[in-house]
Amino acid sequence: MRTITKTLSFLTVFCCVSISKAEPWLDTRDQWLRADIEALSSHGVINTPITTWPLPWARIIKDIDDINFNKVPDAVKPALMRVKRKARIETARETRSELSLRAGNEYKVLRQFGDQRREKAEISSRTTGVTSSFAWNIEATKTFDPVDREEQRLDHSYVAAIWGNWILSAGAQERWYGPSWDSSLILSNNARPIPALSIQRNYADPFESVWLSWIGPWSLSAFAGQLEDRRFIPHAKLLGMSVSFKPFDSLEIGLRRTAQWGGKGRPESLSSLIDLAIGRTNCDEIDSGCGDRLNSSEAGNQLAAVDFNWQLPTEARLGSIYGQLVGEDEAGFAPSRKFYQFGYKNHFTVSNLLLTTYLEYSDTENEHRRNLTYEHGIYQTGYRTEGRSIGSTYDSDTQAITLGLIASDISGSRYSVSYSQVDLNSDDTGGKHSINNGAVSFNRVAFKYQYPTEYGLLGVDIEFKDKIFDSFGYNQDRYNLGLSWTMEL
Repeated sequence: MRTITKTLSFLTVFCCVSISKAEPWLDTRDQWLRADIEALSSHGVINTPITTWPLPWARIIKDIDDINFNKVPDAVKPALMRVKRKARIETARETRSELSLRAGNEYKVLRQFGDQRREKAEISSRTTGVTSSFAWNIEATKTFDPVDREEQRLDHSYVAAIWGNWILSAGAQERWYGPSWDSSLILSNNARPIPALSIQRNYADPFESVWLSWIGPWSLSAFAGQLEDRRFIPHAKLLGMSVSFKPFDSLEIGLRRTAQWGGKGRPESLSSLIDLAIGRTNCDEIDSGCGDRLNSSEAGNQLAAVDFNWQLPTEARLGSIYGQLVGEDEAGFAPSRKFYQFGYKNHFTVSNLLLTTYLEYSDTENEHRRNLTYEHGIYQTGYRTEGRSIGSTYDSDTQAITLGLIASDISGSRYSVSYSQVDLNSDDTGGKHSINNGAVSFNRVAFKYQYPTEYGLLGVDIEFKDKIFDSFGYNQDRYNLGLSWTMEL
């Protein structure tokens, strides 16, 4: 079992510091809550950047508490009440415990924002709480016949503290960089969360300086994580940083960067870290060149991304266009050897339903050549952990288009449905692709439903594919039926 004991102990440093109110995050496991927040943002109720997850509750609460309820459009008032209720529960200064059961006939190979189950069967118990100084979530999961053979997990566990306007944390949290719904190309919830230390700006207040105030509300987060030992370079580190800001109410821009660094036999000196930070990793910039890369002083394997979410500036509220561009390399201090995604989303009401719709296209085939995305000459396991892509849920050399709909009604029922066309591993070569050794094209339909009862939150999810797209035997049926039940203890 992967352990986060060392990272959790890091926060003992802060036990003697005077710390203000601590609040936990919104994580990546509730797509309906995210849809409510995006709808409120599109109507100007929430003004903070919202494309970097986990998302601190503090900045959301600040915005929704400052709004005059009578000035909120009727269409999103139910969403505002749902977010207020969830915020009150999650930030209450008390300890809560939950038990969750999830089971299905197949493993969950393709994961989108909001997915929870990974294996055929899982039992999770968690205790979460907030005090005047700390926030924590201790979550233990027992899995049955897992793909990576790790039956006991502490995924989603963390301990966090506030120091001024900064959240300091240690744990294993899922992260999602970007405005997309189907998959993020640089950092998504596809792979299991990586144990890490992190720092994140709590509130997103603009700079007071007249020279920088044009940036608008801004957020910053960074983490340093430890990858597993069963890889070509054991115990490599995964580093990440994200800056997002809103120079206009209608536009959010994200600058993202991740890197694999260090590990067994690789340099972990301060100078190596500095080289990585300034992008000094090209062959012509390295003293030893790249003739023998495994024994060279090359600092690491980097990805950089730029993404945006632009609310179309019309009174009719015609939705948002969004996109993400990721580079496998750097040229002129900008991403190069690129792959990309773009999409459109909108929020509207029909009767008692608040609907979020999106159309998203992604292409992870590199513009430079095939079999390049998520690969590296030194870190030959690639941009993956425990056999899963850290970026796109489809891994490399894949084109996918997805049409999705997410709905919530005032009775508490929640629905989502999506349809995808996927050309997976389209170069038809094995390489190190995590899903299929060859090319396969398929159609996929996914449906989810959740309903709160006096006995807990009940859910069902159904997925159908017209072909078996997984060549490693995890999916042997064209359908995947899952059931879930979460109750408070």
